[in-house]
Amino acid sequence: MLRKARWWTSRGGKIECLLCPKLCVLPPGETGFCGARKHELGELSIPGYGMVMAESPDPIEKKPLYHFYPGETAWSIGFAGCNLRCPFCQNHAIARASPDSGRFISPSRVIETAISSGARIVAYTYSEPTIHFEYLMDCAYSASNSGLKNVLVTNGNLNSKPASELLSKMDGVNIDLKSWNPKYYEEMLGGNLKSVKSFIETALALCWVEITTLIVPGDNDGEDEIESISEWIASLSNDIPFHISAYHPAYKYSRPATSASKMKQVYNESSKKLNFVYIGNLGIENSTRCSNCKHILITRSAYKVQMAMPGGKCPKCGVKVPGVFG
Repeated sequence: MLRKARWWTSRGGKIECLLCPKLCVLPPGETGFCGARKHELGELSIPGYGMVMAESPDPIEKKPLYHFYPGETAWSIGFAGCNLRCPFCQNHAIARASPDSGRFISPSRVIETAISSGARIVAYTYSEPTIHFEYLMDCAYSASNSGLKNVLVTNGNLNSKPASELLSKMDGVNIDLKSWNPKYYEEMLGGNLKSVKSFIETALALCWVEITTLIVPGDNDGEDEIESISEWIASLSNDIPFHISAYHPAYKYSRPATSASKMKQVYNESSKKLNFVYIGNLGIENSTRCSNCKHILITRSAYKVQMAMPGGKCPKCGVKVPGVFG
């Protein structure tokens, strides 16, 4: 059965996909840059609709989301394909897989499995979920109707109209902001910085948002770039949690991992502008402290969480902690 996609238009016998900034123009039989959308029989189809490559219960902190239901379990699902080409991709086995890889799982079955696992959240994650827009929307409606929360982990490389529709069904999102250099985004990653920034701004109006930047030595670790990213996030809100993750060799990159000293430097620089900065991929403690009095509110150790903020407020000074705490 031909599963028809949304967000496309006919163009002189070809089809132009309008989902992401790539705006792929496809002759009959051709598949888009992302690998998930194909011109078939005069329509844009989804060859891999519902084909799930990975599913697992995960701590919500693993997404990472630190201010969204801390300590809860998310039922995570992932799919083949991606609309970026990051040379350091840590999920390249999934991102470069055929669109029909995996096994078909209906949206209703995803929700049933999530509920039976004890999870309160469904997370769309691992590779780039937004290229499976239609399936995500179907799952999100079912999840909401069943009392579950929806979480998206994404590169944010999506056009404004589909972004608004998708984000309106999400309760929380972590967005990768991979660089502050538009040329790097376009030439190295195959993405569009302007669209990612717009996606973040749209998300802030619709759901809880946290941002992640992978610090890659020699690519995006310059002081000016880190300062620009931090300043821009702070211009939106200095309470947005900012996750800086250490790069490790993967896919086409064999350069050494980001050093702990560099990560600490980035942390110190970002913390001048932002109230909640967290270091990932180094296995260190990432407690949440009150932005006012620095009292420890949430202690995290190996995904084990202890909260000490009754009513979502600091027990020492009474300042409200930004986030969604149930």
